[in-house]
Amino acid sequence: MPTRPSLTPESLLAQFPQPVVELANALRPFVRTQVPEVHEVAYAGWKAIGYRHPEAGYLGAIFLFEDCVRFIFEHGHLLPDAGGILEGDTKQTRHVTMPPGTTIPYEALAAFLTAAVDIGSDLKATRRA
Repeated sequence: MPTRPSLTPESLLAQFPQPVVELANALRPFVRTQVPEVHEVAYAGWKAIGYRHPEAGYLGAIFLFEDCVRFIFEHGHLLPDAGGILEGDTKQTRHVTMPPGTTIPYEALAAFLTAAVDIGSDLKATRRA
């Protein structure tokens, strides 16, 4: 059976307007710097670039839209958000919306990523126990 070529983040990004691509490309190395052991993968159906940690599992993803990107955190409902920048009211996820030209809230995202790794690791440990 023939295999489908895997989608790369670059080929996914090529489908979006340049300002969205630039914003996503500013976030990608930031995430990999904050969480060096994270694995990056493109999801065609979700139009997202996801991040999985070897111990904490799926942390979240950069979701691509025509007019913005959203960093969606898988367990966002558990993240501390003193600055009140997380959006959403689902049972589990929360996100930060960033239109092109916005100032990326690097400090808050770094804190969310650190907490997401801790939360994901704790949740996996609890499930194993």
